[in-house]
Amino acid sequence: MTFHGTLAELQDLLRTLEVPCHWEHMGPFEMAVIDDGVSNLRLNWWPATGDLQLTGEPAQREPLLARLQAAL
Repeated sequence: MTFHGTLAELQDLLRTLEVPCHWEHMGPFEMAVIDDGVSNLRLNWWPATGDLQLTGEPAQREPLLARLQAAL
């Protein structure tokens, strides 16, 4: 999965999808830590390549992954 916009655009996309999160700068990538109180999901984005990676428990990850793919 890829996203070739800006960080602000990706942040807006997650807000539109009503995904509660906070962002952390991790050197070469940006990480959205999902703040839902239940999961350990993280969305990693590498601006240089546009690569997006959603990590965490598969049962919790798959529904959000489908929503993200549909929105992109």
